[in-house]
Amino acid sequence: MKKPMAILTMLLLAVPGLAADWSFYGSQRMATFYVNNDYGDTEATSLFGVGTAGSGEDDDWGVQWNFQTNSRLGARVKADKVTGHIELGLKGTDGGDVDVGTRRAYGVWKFSDAAGGMHLKIGKDYSPINRFLSGQVFNSDDGMEGSGQFDGNRPGQIALTIADAFTIALLTNAVNTQGGIAPAGSDPDWNLPKVEAAYLLKFGGFDVRPFGGVQYFKVSEGDSVLTDDLEIWSYVLGFDSRLNLGAFYIAGQASFGQNWNNANWVSSAVTATSSSSASLDGTDDVNDAKTWMAGLVVGFKFTDTLKFEAGAGYRSDDPDTPGSDADEMWAVYGQTVITLAPGVYIVPEIGYWDLMDNAAGTDQGYSWYAGAKWQIDF
Repeated sequence: MKKPMAILTMLLLAVPGLAADWSFYGSQRMATFYVNNDYGDTEATSLFGVGTAGSGEDDDWGVQWNFQTNSRLGARVKADKVTGHIELGLKGTDGGDVDVGTRRAYGVWKFSDAAGGMHLKIGKDYSPINRFLSGQVFNSDDGMEGSGQFDGNRPGQIALTIADAFTIALLTNAVNTQGGIAPAGSDPDWNLPKVEAAYLLKFGGFDVRPFGGVQYFKVSEGDSVLTDDLEIWSYVLGFDSRLNLGAFYIAGQASFGQNWNNANWVSSAVTATSSSSASLDGTDDVNDAKTWMAGLVVGFKFTDTLKFEAGAGYRSDDPDTPGSDADEMWAVYGQTVITLAPGVYIVPEIGYWDLMDNAAGTDQGYSWYAGAKWQIDF
């Protein structure tokens, strides 16, 4: 913790010489949930911090009472046409020293007022594909990640945004070799960044946003069992939309693509990563994993201090290997957001995941939870 605090102190001392406006903020969050896992016909694993892999139990339960790993401390900076954002993630859970990581660190330059304004972003931030439609708070504010909502994570990027509507970005190529596609002696190579784009169209209280992305890298055979080079293509195509009708809102998203894990795109906390990664087909080709996903969220703001929300999602991963089936799952949740004071929230929530059958046709059981998130922003 000493090093990040030293950096922040240096930044504070430098403020007068930068002629910039700095504002600091924090958000501290606690998860208090009862969790129950049923493992179906699979051997006991560990989901949401409950259970022990290899224990042989059919089910398990426990209580989460954790400092959430997405608690944060950050700063926003503004200087004429340049702005910046630095956000540190605070990750400790058990009373020991708090681990610190970089969640976001980027600068934005507004270099033109034409076409509604043009902005260049450089650094580490949410990718253009990201849009937070779900407020699900369990699993460190999961937001239906991988169970109905797509997430491109927070990679390094150079991004251009026009009129706060169209964004295209060149991002770090993940070169993720999950799926056993890079056996010993092979050589993964890449010479192109990952590319993502999104376009938000607004019509009053209604909007629609198409998005897409593509990544490519190669695994050279080298001195390995491969008899030919492998080409790994990952892509996603999708759209989402939100409709606001007074205090009521509804939002949804659908997406389709292949080899999402090889691009470090969204992976649900309860689905096997092997089902959404390319896999070896003999020694000279790969089987591509196809995925599609959809989610729906509805909500109602009863008062300024009370809001209700519910969501549901479905996901299917088809690894396309001989003899395999689609690895499917679905999930639902419901919550109440209670604002006790400005910046002070309690969010009671219940939810259920049905893991259905995996690619081998084995029943993976289900998980359910009930509890609340506690949060103070300052």
